[in-house]
Amino acid sequence: MKKQAIALIGLAVFSISCAHKEKQGADKYTDDQKASYYIGLSIAQNMKQEGFKVDADLLARAIKEEMDGKPKLLPAEDMNTFLQNFMQKQGEKKMSQESAKAGENKNKGLEFLAKNKTNANVKTTASGLQYEVLQEGDGKTKPTASSVVLVKYTGKLLDGTVFDSTDKNGGAPVDIHLDQVIKGWTEGIQLMSKGAKYRFYIPSDLAYGDQDMGDAIPGGSTLIFDVELVNVK
Repeated sequence: MKKQAIALIGLAVFSISCAHKEKQGADKYTDDQKASYYIGLSIAQNMKQEGFKVDADLLARAIKEEMDGKPKLLPAEDMNTFLQNFMQKQGEKKMSQESAKAGENKNKGLEFLAKNKTNANVKTTASGLQYEVLQEGDGKTKPTASSVVLVKYTGKLLDGTVFDSTDKNGGAPVDIHLDQVIKGWTEGIQLMSKGAKYRFYIPSDLAYGDQDMGDAIPGGSTLIFDVELVNVK
């Protein structure tokens, strides 16, 4: 155990030393040099995010040719037209990929909802919204489609990934305008009364449709929400 402890301490010291040297190394660069590096890093990150298969050598060559005023490998006068066409093709390709992925997610959601519908505890409305009563409320204080409600909630994807929750903000309830949220929420929360806790299974057409909501919610996703109606304002 002592040998392991000594080894771990040695590793920690080595790591701190390396980090310190890296910091010292960064200090030797001028602001212009740091800006040059970070601009290159930003370009690379954006291109990776857009799915471009970038030739880093050609990218660096183009920058050097332009900065040094040297003859260009490819005709500079063709640049704008080519890039416009290229970006259009990339956009169409990305849309096609997203549409195909949304279709897959939608089919998974439909399969899940069809199976979930057979659960005796799950009720299905005319719109296709499914819900499960976890705890009944007072049966009196109920919201309308234009109400502002105070709620606690957790939102998940079908695989259990939590994409949003009031727990992330310390667990405090939040105000929600029911005329400013997804259709599944507007419809579902009107079924509740103050103090109730429901679980909603919201098909994609009552949520965000085929649209990606950042990295958190892929297009075509069926969403699951546990909601507690704390109050109706």
